[in-house]
Amino acid sequence: MGDVEFSDDGISKDDKLFEFWFKLIPWEDIAIDEGELAVILTEIINNQKAIIFNPAYTLLFQSKGIMKILWDMYPNHPLLLETSFEPLENTKQVEKPCFGREGANVAIVNDDNSLEMKTEGEYENFKPVYQEYVEFPTDSNGDSYQAGVFYVYEACGLGFRKGGKILDDMSKFVGHIVE
Repeated sequence: MGDVEFSDDGISKDDKLFEFWFKLIPWEDIAIDEGELAVILTEIINNQKAIIFNPAYTLLFQSKGIMKILWDMYPNHPLLLETSFEPLENTKQVEKPCFGREGANVAIVNDDNSLEMKTEGEYENFKPVYQEYVEFPTDSNGDSYQAGVFYVYEACGLGFRKGGKILDDMSKFVGHIVE
């Protein structure tokens, strides 16, 4: 990464321009830690100098904060869970960082405010989101399953993970076929 150059001309390494770039660095990390790079990447995208897989707008789908916005726009919609930036009253809920990954810094809080379960991690400084708790589907072994959509310009993949009550970095990807 240190050898890659980002400029108004695009993305290059050893004077060779690259038309495509796939990044694994989260956008919120780029925005927080590398503000100038975020601006340059925006210009590269706007000027069509490169196609960046996992573009910046996917941050909306990765942020738990979008769930609060959707709830505000469509309260009580049957496909949404109640979500707030403040703890929910008399409701079993999940507290999670707005920008978090792999189940880090997630807490399940019972409706009497007692803590059922909590994970540690590196995202404790992000604003928390509180979302109504719903059990994941489970199999006969007690493993929980969660679906996830991959999005690059359009929905292009569906994945499933299985694990415990809070899916974390030890959760397994589940192969599947949709017919």
